[in-house]
Amino acid sequence: VYEKGAEVVRMIATILGEKKFRKGMDLYFRKHDGEATTIEAFIACFEKAGKTDLTQFARWYSQAGTPLLKVKSQFDKKKKKLNVEIEQHLQATPGQTKKSPQVIPQRIGLLGKNGGELTPTKVTGADYDNGLLVLSKRSHKISFQGLSEKPVLSLNRGFTAPVEIAYSQSETELATLARYESDSFCRWQALQTYASNLLIRATNAAKKGVRIEVSEKFLEICAELLADNSLEPAYRSALITLPNEGELAQMIGKNVDPDAIYKAINTYNSALGKYLEPVSEPIVEEMLSDTDFSPDEAGAGKRSLTARLLMLGVGANLKKAKATALNLFETANNMTDRFNAFSIIAHHHTDKTTRDAVIAAFYDQYKDNHIVLDKWFSVQALRPGASGIVTVNKLMKHPDFKLSNPNRLRSLLGVFAMGNATGFNAANGKGYLLVANTIAELDKINPQVAARMLTAFRSYKVMEAGRRKLALDALKTLNSRPGLSRDVSDILSRTLSD
Repeated sequence: VYEKGAEVVRMIATILGEKKFRKGMDLYFRKHDGEATTIEAFIACFEKAGKTDLTQFARWYSQAGTPLLKVKSQFDKKKKKLNVEIEQHLQATPGQTKKSPQVIPQRIGLLGKNGGELTPTKVTGADYDNGLLVLSKRSHKISFQGLSEKPVLSLNRGFTAPVEIAYSQSETELATLARYESDSFCRWQALQTYASNLLIRATNAAKKGVRIEVSEKFLEICAELLADNSLEPAYRSALITLPNEGELAQMIGKNVDPDAIYKAINTYNSALGKYLEPVSEPIVEEMLSDTDFSPDEAGAGKRSLTARLLMLGVGANLKKAKATALNLFETANNMTDRFNAFSIIAHHHTDKTTRDAVIAAFYDQYKDNHIVLDKWFSVQALRPGASGIVTVNKLMKHPDFKLSNPNRLRSLLGVFAMGNATGFNAANGKGYLLVANTIAELDKINPQVAARMLTAFRSYKVMEAGRRKLALDALKTLNSRPGLSRDVSDILSRTLSD
């Protein structure tokens, strides 16, 4: 309720406007300051100050779930209008099988093919004021009239409402939003959706064993955004960061092949590293030229962008990037840069001798710092595929690893099971066996942590058939062990029955 409350307040402020919202807040404090008051009293103050009926807003508090907006659009070239259908859905939940429509504000934009904002001469079908739609019915058919060209529709600007949106847009439309959208969130979301579509296509190609075709247009857009110095370094870093393996697996939803997903992401990251090299090298040099460490937002953004570009460069096997990463590891004056360089080299450097030397050097420097040492274990637990399984088995025999130490266990086996998709879900089933066997041993020491570790298996049913069978075999073997704790037995039975 409190989390929803913050969003509802923000939506009320959006609809009422700054002046009326301020009047409502002033009235609320005058009437109820120091009292144990209610949500109803809170909303009533805004109703009175804004002279607006906000009764329907109470459904944000009384109805569980996140609304889904299903959106369809069609442009009528002759009549120069964009017709948009928006239908809101809220899934049934225990005790609430039927949900009523909620008030959902949507700040929208209409972009031309060159990025300019298009202004309709008339809007019908919903309350509309200067780019703000207010949706209050189950379904709206909205018409934007007087448009000189087919627009690209941008929804939920400024994250106007906490909703999910189902709206299929073409790669050309997503590219336009990524290049020109003025709203930072929508721009990032468009590029993430664009990248997700490409990566899913690449994953399907990898599953079929055919060559992955990398989109030149996508690489061009990333290069343009990276070179745009008007964008903050942290934002540029986020823009050129691809969706991760877990996100793609969730989007694919069934018959997931983690190796194919990894290959798709790795192929695109490598292509990005090579394509961005002419732009990224001077940016990295500029970021690293400022040797004074600053813990503020600007400094953190620079370190984030540096790490992202070095990861892409080292992953693409670029000589300059590898040398820069190694030099940063050796000379960094702060933990963030040193740890980033360590992670990049440990995961992406092609030379095993260099990798091993950096891993050993990091351990020698921080072996007496338990928190940093946990991170040392975690980085290695994320090595992909068969090498990850070998590494985890080796580290479980390390003098600084003890099964009875929950933090150390989570940093190694927990990270492997929850975060290493290609290792835990290895096609030979060894990742499943490693985790299942360790859970059986751990259950005798710490049943609660063992049960928590077991939740890593909950996603096994979305895997392709071979992995599903291997995971199920590992779970059944674990289930056959005598003397399992109530904690582990409970999670195990739910996992097998779900």
